[in-house]
Amino acid sequence: MDMMSLIKKKETLSIRRHTVLYVLIGLLVSGASCQAADTPEEEVSSLRLKLNLLMNRYGLLCNQFSNLATNCSAPVINCTECPDGWLRVGDQCFLLSTDRDDYFKSANKCTEIGGHLAILTTKEQHEAMEQEGKRIGGIYIYYWIGLSDIENEGDWKWVDNSKLKTPFWDVLNSEPGNTLSGGLEGEDCAVVNSNTQTWSDVPCSFTYPRICQMDALPLQ
Repeated sequence: MDMMSLIKKKETLSIRRHTVLYVLIGLLVSGASCQAADTPEEEVSSLRLKLNLLMNRYGLLCNQFSNLATNCSAPVINCTECPDGWLRVGDQCFLLSTDRDDYFKSANKCTEIGGHLAILTTKEQHEAMEQEGKRIGGIYIYYWIGLSDIENEGDWKWVDNSKLKTPFWDVLNSEPGNTLSGGLEGEDCAVVNSNTQTWSDVPCSFTYPRICQMDALPLQ
């Protein structure tokens, strides 16, 4: 047996031992809670403790599996999660709002909850936004995303200051058009049409719902 095979075998045995240990701990915690929980409040507290222990164990095992899977060329699984109400797409979390604000207020509201206006770079993300928009049943189909050319006309940048590389403009309607429909300010901010999965440039003062985004959180 070569050294790499021996290492993989030891890692697999280690995961198995940890799994057995965690199952035993879970059984002990379960038995103790059954004896100690005399009231609904105590039972809720006990269940919360058990849930936290299970989540911690799952996070540890998930990370161990991912590390081993990388060495063995096995399928990798996500060891991350999103806050309640957020939609996970790959390693990112998204939240579609239903209230409307201008671009700058929308950007601030995303920041206040720990995220930023969405940076949509893949077809998968656009498809997920379409499905989520239909699920929440909003009456609007246009959402602010974190894309603008406020600093230099025609130089479109994301909110993290990265340059636009993969555009999804609505070319059938000649977007971006930078028309003066919204006044002399022009159209310096972008919205996504969740139904067609394409973008349009609009005045930043217009009001739309927004899509916030954040990195998925590692399981603890």
